[in-house]
Amino acid sequence: MEDRLSEEQRGKMLQFMTTEHSALQAGRSATIFETGGRTAVFLGTVSSTLIALAFVGQISRLGTAFFAFALVLLPTLFFLGLVTFERTMQLGIEDYIYAAGISRIRHFYVEMVPEAEKYFVGSIHDDFASTMAPTVFGMPSGLTWWQSFLTVPGAIAVVNGAILGSFAGLLVRAIVVESLALSVGVGIAVFVVSVLLQRRHQVARWRQIEHRLPTLFPSEQTP
Repeated sequence: MEDRLSEEQRGKMLQFMTTEHSALQAGRSATIFETGGRTAVFLGTVSSTLIALAFVGQISRLGTAFFAFALVLLPTLFFLGLVTFERTMQLGIEDYIYAAGISRIRHFYVEMVPEAEKYFVGSIHDDFASTMAPTVFGMPSGLTWWQSFLTVPGAIAVVNGAILGSFAGLLVRAIVVESLALSVGVGIAVFVVSVLLQRRHQVARWRQIEHRLPTLFPSEQTP
């Protein structure tokens, strides 16, 4: 690329790239800030709801008032968890796009000054594995089954599963039959299904963005 640009064009291009680099880094900071804020709101609401349920259960001695209160609050809490899960996943994808853009700019820097490559800690390649390795997942292989739960959406998915499982167990206890074993069994089954479905959605979204965002500067390991 540098052979096709004049000295004046290279100077202007460097200014543009530096400005864009700063804008992308600011965008990444904004996604991290919003992710932390939304997660704090959700977990704070979960904590407050559990305290309220404990008080109501103590006062009503786990009677009708407790079940009515829980069966209204838990679906609301699950809805909040779902939108938090989806939004934090969107923010993670947005952060990935910014990171890929920064990798492309680093590649431009190396094209301008090849000797500078050894000073960059971040990747100069914009393929999925190279971009994600030092950021979200910390592994070159990308979204493994365990690493996905270390992300913010993955952790929220587990909390959502616990909320939905608790709701299902209480619903069975309140409406169907007074059986602790059945309630616990239904709750565990719903928990597992909920977590797996949310993780499946998470993986599908990441695979989608991986294929939709074109790779301009793949690493040597990328097929």
